[in-house]
Amino acid sequence: MTNSDSLKKTIITFSIAGVLFANPVFVQADLGDQTLKQGMDHKDVQVLQEHLVNLNFLNLEETTTYYGEKTINAVKEFQYSQGLNPDGSFGSETFEALKKILDLKPLVYENLLKEGEEGKDIKALQERLKILGFLDIDECTTYFGSETRQAVKDFQKLYGIKVDGVAGYETIEAINEALKGNKRKVNPSASRGGSRDSSLGENIVATAKKYLGTPYRYGGNSTNGFDCSGFTQFVYKQIGINISRSSSTQAKDGKQVSRNDLQIGDLLIFTGTSGSNPGHTGIYIGDNKFIHASSGKQSQVIITDLNSGYYSRRFICGRRLF
Repeated sequence: MTNSDSLKKTIITFSIAGVLFANPVFVQADLGDQTLKQGMDHKDVQVLQEHLVNLNFLNLEETTTYYGEKTINAVKEFQYSQGLNPDGSFGSETFEALKKILDLKPLVYENLLKEGEEGKDIKALQERLKILGFLDIDECTTYFGSETRQAVKDFQKLYGIKVDGVAGYETIEAINEALKGNKRKVNPSASRGGSRDSSLGENIVATAKKYLGTPYRYGGNSTNGFDCSGFTQFVYKQIGINISRSSSTQAKDGKQVSRNDLQIGDLLIFTGTSGSNPGHTGIYIGDNKFIHASSGKQSQVIITDLNSGYYSRRFICGRRLF
């Protein structure tokens, strides 16, 4: 898949600018009549940015009418999430995907939804969990399986709800509020204090190691497969830290730290195979080692020595996110 200051997109909450969700006609009136793309300056761009902020794909202190790099990256993240070609332009297909989301009605709680059950309510639940970035499946179904249960648990963990994988009244209401852009209590373990929390760094590393061996997949940001920035975004998200989606934007998240100052849990930024721009990311796990989704020979999530010639030459910096 993820701009405003050195701590941008840190603790996962959703913008309270959700008033736009109450009026889906608004998007029809202002968007969809033309393709929005890089370099354009138009009032429709600002409308688009407001929707992307509400959906947590874009983090801006103030929206603008200019279609720049931040908007491009946010649109790409949105396109990734919807299974569209991530070209960064806002055309008819992307507009229809956005409109479909904005037209969603709130979930209605009638009974507990849990693993093993079937029904149209489960498909509606899956659709919303997918939009919020907690469920990565190609097609939503009417069956509540293990993936849906895990997605519910991940949502509950981040929103301070009892983590049981069952969608009850509190979870349903929290999902509705999240889709409207309203803030909700976040997992206390993700709260920030005045100093760095070393136990949080250890938690990040432990979480990352759970996915060792997961295959590399370009554009992937789920347990079905990760690319490098999809992996780092996914891991930090599990413990309540939200970062942007691409390696180039992750290189601006948090606070920069040098190699000598790296601490467990820091995000690592490397150049790509050519040039000097950010093109790869990983997570520092201590002892000059890092974990990352490698597209190399092994093509999976692996642990690599930071002193290895390839990565030592391409290391740019660390980014401290908590």
